[in-house]
Amino acid sequence: MAKGLDVGTMNILSGRQEGAETVFVQQRNSFVEIEYSDMAEQMLSRSEVLHIRKDDKVYVVGDDALNFANIFNKETRRPMQHGILSSDEASAIPMIKLITEQVVGEPSKPNERLFYSSPADPIDSGLTTLYHEKTLESMLGDMGYDPEPINEGMAVIYSELADNNFTGLGISFGAGMTNVCLAYYAVPVMKFSIARGGDWVDEQTSQATGTPVDKVTSIKEDDFELDFRTDVGGVEGALAIYYENLLDYVIENITREVDEEDVEEGLDVPVVVTGGTSSPNGFEDLFADHLADANIPFSISGVRSADEPMYSVASGALVAARSEEGDEADSGGAADEPAEEAAPESED
Repeated sequence: MAKGLDVGTMNILSGRQEGAETVFVQQRNSFVEIEYSDMAEQMLSRSEVLHIRKDDKVYVVGDDALNFANIFNKETRRPMQHGILSSDEASAIPMIKLITEQVVGEPSKPNERLFYSSPADPIDSGLTTLYHEKTLESMLGDMGYDPEPINEGMAVIYSELADNNFTGLGISFGAGMTNVCLAYYAVPVMKFSIARGGDWVDEQTSQATGTPVDKVTSIKEDDFELDFRTDVGGVEGALAIYYENLLDYVIENITREVDEEDVEEGLDVPVVVTGGTSSPNGFEDLFADHLADANIPFSISGVRSADEPMYSVASGALVAARSEEGDEADSGGAADEPAEEAAPESED
């Protein structure tokens, strides 16, 4: 067996194969601090709310964190910021470890293969992803896995473009970063990230409207649509403005980063967009409209969204992990026992 893991700023998701189906497990990558009391801890335990106690504080972790933040009028805290572990959060590593343990569970065998997503270094920031990547590798190794990083944009290619020989432009619009990868036959030609994503949209909207960030996030995740029929001045109108600005910024950087010498003349590729930030209805059409006006040195055959944008990166990581596990078994490699015959790739 093998697993794929999407370590995102907003959510952490795992994927594993069970027969012909891909099973996903998800938790929000956040926590909120509340005052400790015996009664509070008893109620949290009875309600099976994921939490840990440290001194006189209780930390509610994962999906319940946002609900508790809204109830107690607090802001959630994040183990990750801008796509990588947060240097400003002292509790980042123990919190992300707890969430990850809940999402991936224990290995089904010693040194089970696990591919985990890692962003490319952002081209518009001095941030580096090396510490983040190596810390996750160590953490997952301590949990009993044999971990391997996979570029987040490349995971999108593996998940969504098998029907096009893994050739095309994959873009993962995450919370902390946007990752871009152009690949020919599963070989990356261009990959980079930018330090803007859904969090940037939420923060800008919060500043423009005076609405708490967590409230903006809740509105965005609750049937928000990019139809531009919302009156300017409200939260949804501001979200639409900053979404459009984000798309223009991504396209501007794609145009700048593509090396014309590496692009085959007459190349015509599909574009697939995924990630939680790409979830609102209308995102795909808006991005296609803006791409049509861009000066990109290759033709685009079409733009489509992943069927399940939230699960795409985890699914691609799983495809890579199972493929390598199968290769090891076929070559008599390091696999502890013969791998099962690979099931058809999931549509997820």
